[in-house]
Amino acid sequence: MGEKRAIHRTKIPNTVDSICKELHTLGITAGDTVILHSALGQAGWVCGGDIAVIKAFQQAVTEQGNLVMPAQSTNLSDPATWRNPAVPKSWWPTIYEEMPAYHPDETPTFFMGVIPETFRKMPGVKRSLHPKYSFCAWGKNAAFITEKHALNFGFGEQSPLARLYELKAKIVLLGVDHDKNTSLHFAEHQAGIRKIRQEKSPIIKNGSKVWQAYDELAYNSDSFIKVGRQYEQEKGHQPTKLAGAPTKIFDMCDLIDYAALVISE
Repeated sequence: MGEKRAIHRTKIPNTVDSICKELHTLGITAGDTVILHSALGQAGWVCGGDIAVIKAFQQAVTEQGNLVMPAQSTNLSDPATWRNPAVPKSWWPTIYEEMPAYHPDETPTFFMGVIPETFRKMPGVKRSLHPKYSFCAWGKNAAFITEKHALNFGFGEQSPLARLYELKAKIVLLGVDHDKNTSLHFAEHQAGIRKIRQEKSPIIKNGSKVWQAYDELAYNSDSFIKVGRQYEQEKGHQPTKLAGAPTKIFDMCDLIDYAALVISE
């Protein structure tokens, strides 16, 4: 919405401390594990912008908790499968040859927003090794969450989402809706969907770049908003605001269990 508009719609500047207090009021407390999906442009004016939002969440959950964000790099995929937009077939050999391999410290996020892109580079943040569906984590269990992220089925049982489910995480949608709720892909696995497709991404293997093939579900987020709204209605969930942005907070296990049943029908 632009900084000028954010200033005009903000009565009092949002700060690290004010956002932290809001989080505590909304039930995010020390020791919580939070997976955050965000769109900073939907918030009011924040003193310090993206870094302030991140620090507020860290302050709220403390080092005894965990802050996690998806850090996807979906552009590291087979150009033959690109559709929106597609590239000329004559380009494919160049892309196969020149696309840099995934590196957790170097590869930027792709269309994930400024908050996760900043978060991945901050001190103490660990990033998982999946070339397309990585996650970043900070806090007590950061290594547990990000280690052993399987190449096959990047949102499945050997993914950070499964570890977050074990840790009984809370989902925060800050300025975004369920179509950005990555956790619901884990519900697709829980629902028993078995439509599999093969993908490939550039990784470093034995010191050289290779285009590594792996299996994925044919993920489909088209129904996520409908499923999420149905869940909210049945549970009597009320949306709120955080730093001026429309915000929703959910118990991850409860939402995933519900969504898995709906998706499997």
